[in-house]
Amino acid sequence: MGTILVGYDTETAAVGEALSLFTESPNFPLYAKALDPETCREALALLTEIHAEAGVPATLFVCGRTLLHALGPVRAAHASGLFDVQQHTFSHVPFKDIVYSPEPGIVGTIPAAPAEALLEELAFTSRLLREHVGVECVGVRTPFGYHRGLRDRPDLLEILRSTGHRYVTSWGRNAENANPTPWIQPFVYAEEGYPDILELPFQFWLDVVWFDQHGYDTGTAFLEALKGAVDEVAEHDLVYGACFHDWVMLASDERRVGWLRGFLRYARDSGVEVVTYTDYWRRSTDLR
Repeated sequence: MGTILVGYDTETAAVGEALSLFTESPNFPLYAKALDPETCREALALLTEIHAEAGVPATLFVCGRTLLHALGPVRAAHASGLFDVQQHTFSHVPFKDIVYSPEPGIVGTIPAAPAEALLEELAFTSRLLREHVGVECVGVRTPFGYHRGLRDRPDLLEILRSTGHRYVTSWGRNAENANPTPWIQPFVYAEEGYPDILELPFQFWLDVVWFDQHGYDTGTAFLEALKGAVDEVAEHDLVYGACFHDWVMLASDERRVGWLRGFLRYARDSGVEVVTYTDYWRRSTDLR
């Protein structure tokens, strides 16, 4: 049957440090949507409409700074009953060094945050979600994603454990630090000494990486690629952690193009199960 975990990195108003490296990119005017808190309101309203129509849930991985700038929209999305809310750090800080090239000849390096910064970012954002949305945070999407996730990094896993996180979604790149990411399946970090922390990889294409490489007017082609991923998941009974972004909904003109609507409809009609990341973690006692 296969299972798809749909997650949205909800990060508008929290990614300025990263995007400042790419000011020369032809896509920068579209990236600017990620800097505007109003984008979050528009995107979450659209996502609520789409998920209500499809009848499937999703997880919002929310940056703490985004939450403070768009508290009403996040609360409304959560109150709809369609969205589980977890976190994406406070200010979109990386766990590991990021070397990223959105265009040929443009390379940016974002250094990993110090351990002290990660600890405070995670603890603070969990507190904000508890106080303002009423949720206990057990999951975190790491900004950017990494080849091998947090393998061989017990120092980072200890930070997750100490801040109450029981699953992480961090393996989101292939060996070339690019996409598509292979179909790595969920696993626990037992080899690192953390069998209580579950990794839920996000595979295939991140929406932002697809559109950076193929153009933000290629939503129709992205939908066809996503349909192929659904077929692969269904045929081989795989778990697919889909990773999309709030601001990309506007940058890719989802309301007109309908690539996300088409993906969710195709998954539903193909008989593939669609669940939140957190619900999958709750039932994965056989992996822990």
